[in-house]
Amino acid sequence: MKFDNEFYVTGAKVGKPAPKFEMEAIMPEGEGLDRFGTVNLDDLLEQGKWVVLYFYPLDFTFVCPTEIQKFNALNKTFEEKGAVLVAASTDSCHSHLAWQDHSSLGRLNHIHASDNNHEVSEAYGILDDEKGVAWRGTFVINPEGILKAAYVNHGEGGRNVEEVLRTLEVFQNEAKGEMVPCGWFPGEDFL
Repeated sequence: MKFDNEFYVTGAKVGKPAPKFEMEAIMPEGEGLDRFGTVNLDDLLEQGKWVVLYFYPLDFTFVCPTEIQKFNALNKTFEEKGAVLVAASTDSCHSHLAWQDHSSLGRLNHIHASDNNHEVSEAYGILDDEKGVAWRGTFVINPEGILKAAYVNHGEGGRNVEEVLRTLEVFQNEAKGEMVPCGWFPGEDFL
């Protein structure tokens, strides 16, 4: 039996160093064009941060703002856990800024990066070559730069941001030497 399968080659392997990135971004601080900056994985890791990098397909769409607004609402909780949120799509920073100024999204209190050249979404294995967009990929990177978790959703199914936060806490507890059982929630016992 012969199968005609299509395979993707990605640099993003769970348990291995996460693909490095530097992207132009809209930063949470400042006003107008003063918010343009860059986000660099090495810089975040040097600060001892956990990084939650999440991609979404396009600005000015329908499901994407529901996810981004939920991440935004929980950003303070992620920060309290020592994590930095980085939202990214293949749209430009100019599009990001315009969307944040548009009432359908609102201003973000976390980094909003542009993978306009598609290098990062390709490295993480979530680039749709035909459409030129990234799928809904979520990546949890520990302070040593190791990719601890990777989730990819195809299509319009939104992700569960509370589960991303729970996953972060699972791996933070693992880093402390805890054995975290299946279905664990914060406040429950470890093995």
